[in-house]
Amino acid sequence: MSDDDKYVIHGGPSSVPIPDGMLGEFIYNSLRDGNGKDVAMVDVFTGCTLTYEQLFRDTCNLAQALRKYGCKQGTVISVCSENSLSFFVPVIATLYLGATVAPINHAYTEHELHHVLSINQPKIIFCSSLSVQKFLTLQKQLKFIEKVVIMGEGTNSFGVENISRFVGEQLNGILLDPCEFKVFKEADPSDNVAFILSSSGTTGLPKGVMSTDKNFLVRIVHSREEKISSAPLVGNVSLGLMPFFHGFGLNVTLGSIVNREKVAVFQRFDEDIFLKTLQDYKISAIGVAPVLAAFLAKSPKVDKYDLSSLQEILCGAAPMSKELENALKKRLKISSTRQAYGLTESTLAVTMMKRGDPPKPGSSGSVVSNTSIKVRDPETGRTLGPNQVGEICLKGLLIMKGYYRNPQATAETFTEDGWLRTGDLGYYDEDEFFFIIDRLKELIKYKGFQVAPAELEAILLNHPKVLDVGVVGAPDENVGELPVAFVVKKPGMEVTEQELIETVNKKVSPHKRLRGGVVFVNAIPKNPSGKILRRELRKIIPHSKIRRESKL
Repeated sequence: MSDDDKYVIHGGPSSVPIPDGMLGEFIYNSLRDGNGKDVAMVDVFTGCTLTYEQLFRDTCNLAQALRKYGCKQGTVISVCSENSLSFFVPVIATLYLGATVAPINHAYTEHELHHVLSINQPKIIFCSSLSVQKFLTLQKQLKFIEKVVIMGEGTNSFGVENISRFVGEQLNGILLDPCEFKVFKEADPSDNVAFILSSSGTTGLPKGVMSTDKNFLVRIVHSREEKISSAPLVGNVSLGLMPFFHGFGLNVTLGSIVNREKVAVFQRFDEDIFLKTLQDYKISAIGVAPVLAAFLAKSPKVDKYDLSSLQEILCGAAPMSKELENALKKRLKISSTRQAYGLTESTLAVTMMKRGDPPKPGSSGSVVSNTSIKVRDPETGRTLGPNQVGEICLKGLLIMKGYYRNPQATAETFTEDGWLRTGDLGYYDEDEFFFIIDRLKELIKYKGFQVAPAELEAILLNHPKVLDVGVVGAPDENVGELPVAFVVKKPGMEVTEQELIETVNKKVSPHKRLRGGVVFVNAIPKNPSGKILRRELRKIIPHSKIRRESKL
């Protein structure tokens, strides 16, 4: 047996069968066959609800309208909105057709939207009223956008039709009996692209991750495995807190829908509403990013609410320190805090602390089913054994098809023998539990969002008073990392920290802002080929100078 075979860690088969057929067909059958009177979603701010019967009816009628309009397999449809009861209507309707959903961050600026839209080239964009103006402006520049439709009901001041009007026009006012809708079935679920998700690369703006129907079906299977799932499914209340456009929120909420849970939807995060929801709905298990784990461990507000029903916390999106993990257990008097590790390119978690696993503080757990992992020496390509640090590489049914319309990036991300290179450094111990310790690639993780240093560097280098720049992440227990810019001024010119911060903030969405501030230096350390030595910059971060989020 070669080292490559000996040191590959396999998750084994799933204890739950993987559904045959397409993702849209699976969702359709789940909505058709259950109790339609059950509440699918509740808005925690307004108390408004959406039943499974309404969701089934609305998704089928919108899908039929989209089909009449000319949408089919291969058509790309974008959804861009804050979390809402209507978010998943166009998502599910698109999946019924075997077409492709391209969710977009509603906080993106026009500059960022132009980039992702140019990649995805959607035929139709469904958006909220808060983001519609940006799309109407971009529609004049990007001719492939045929129609912009506002989600939700009511009138708007932009003269743009909403979903109800779009459906009425396409179906001539005659709504469909949902049970008569013919869902698309004629494609290979391992090849058909269900979603194009945005994922930042080390070279700048987001790339489009092609996730297949099979990728998402396998993730749904994981939500039903006894050692992985967080609670009894039917009737359970799950949190719709993570952004639905993000891989985390998208996967978790879609899984909750097909498992017929009730989703408590948060349009935005509010500390008291969050705690009240945990209390009033007697939620027993939640999935969070480290920033929310830190809030639960430290905020004095927590003591004002009865969170005794909470038994388990699953943390993902970024590593949670041993100290934070222990503080969380002590504060909430819970025995189980489980970590997971994954990325958009792997349809989220590929390792997870499972029920019954021995305590391993700081570990992200063992390999999930239908997945294989190896640790690879970045220099030699050799597969490494236990307790040896290298790049985490992945294979299996969760791995993306590739980057949309970007064969070069796809080729660079996969090894010649088909392993996905994550860019993350880690190791596994003798018990085959994984520990993620650093990133080989240069992405900054802020609240689970990826921030590409090269994007911020490009903006700063365009400033007339900046000669050179290097951006790195400063460790922060509450949010993961804060972007810090090291700047070399042009000779004889003066520029202030605030001026540069404002320059960046005007061009990027909130999670990319220079919350770590600006440090002026005489030179940026680089290797002989001109590559920035970010590790050297991290060593000289003046922690007393790091700005906190509350100050920006």
